[in-house]
Amino acid sequence: MNKYLTFALLSLAAVSLSGCSSAPAKPAEEAQPVAVKSSSVLKSVDGGRSWEFKGKVGDAVNLDAVDVLSMAINPYDTRNILVGTLKGGILKTDDAGENWSLLPFEAEKVYGLAVDPADSRIIYASGVWQDRGKIFKSIDGGNEWNEIYTAPSNGPLVISLVLDKKNPSVLYATTSDNQVVKSVDAGVSWKNIYASGSPVLKIAIDSADSNLLYLNLLSGVILRSRDGGSSIGEIEDEAVNQGIGVIEVDPLNANWVYAAGQAGIFRSKDAGTSWEMVKPLGDANAFPVKVLAINPANPREIAYGAAQATYKSLDGGVSWIPFQLQTEKSISIMKYSAEPDVLYLGLRKK
Repeated sequence: MNKYLTFALLSLAAVSLSGCSSAPAKPAEEAQPVAVKSSSVLKSVDGGRSWEFKGKVGDAVNLDAVDVLSMAINPYDTRNILVGTLKGGILKTDDAGENWSLLPFEAEKVYGLAVDPADSRIIYASGVWQDRGKIFKSIDGGNEWNEIYTAPSNGPLVISLVLDKKNPSVLYATTSDNQVVKSVDAGVSWKNIYASGSPVLKIAIDSADSNLLYLNLLSGVILRSRDGGSSIGEIEDEAVNQGIGVIEVDPLNANWVYAAGQAGIFRSKDAGTSWEMVKPLGDANAFPVKVLAINPANPREIAYGAAQATYKSLDGGVSWIPFQLQTEKSISIMKYSAEPDVLYLGLRKK
């Protein structure tokens, strides 16, 4: 079923940078934690050592009020960023966060966003429209949207959406009723490839091998496929399969994958066959790792978020530089830009 969702683009007031705070200029090893007032979208220009928040002045959009669920950065223009929200649709900035506009996207609960690496005008977004989970596609940068997937009834949500960067016609999506679906023709058709025992929160695709997939279940278990989802099995490691809520692949190193959550942070350099512990700062059981990001230019630079703080490592996770956020919201997403040392953070209500 195809349906174009269009409505008048809202006119927004200018965004003001309000309350930027960072540590004094010192060597990294001497940096001290610095609290910063926070909105729902934050930006770091030093790889996560410090953060500045973006606040909206005006009635059309208030970045302090939105809950961020997803984020996508244009691979061709790092100043162009999309943010999916819980109730406010999709926000867009074309100047790296200084000014924001609201895309004509009526669906809510935008858990998934993806930009085609071969053509940045092509955008995929999952959302809830009239109580039903759906996936939409735009071929003009988000001005018009075509529905390309729908749940069979009200209730199930599309909770993750990932595009294969090496083969942008290949898409994977997962639903809240435990289904994993795949398209090999840019969303024209879909097929079920797996039914799990728990909702799949995320699918991560290896940086070098598009057939190597990792699936992170709500139950805390990690699954793996070596054939693009034709066969999927559990990674058998009791230490790792305990409360894992985050899965991320290394953007430079093939077969490197990170898993994190209540058990801490684990790293595998052999596609999940064996794992090593990367000890976070603090008690991960009390404050689980919620997000994790690896610098695409330097895999020894790692950042993670827990509760209302972020942590940055320059040595592969041996030591960490902490940063406190003054907010009652929880960290929901963290993404490195292709631009050196630029990192974005999204927050939502607990």
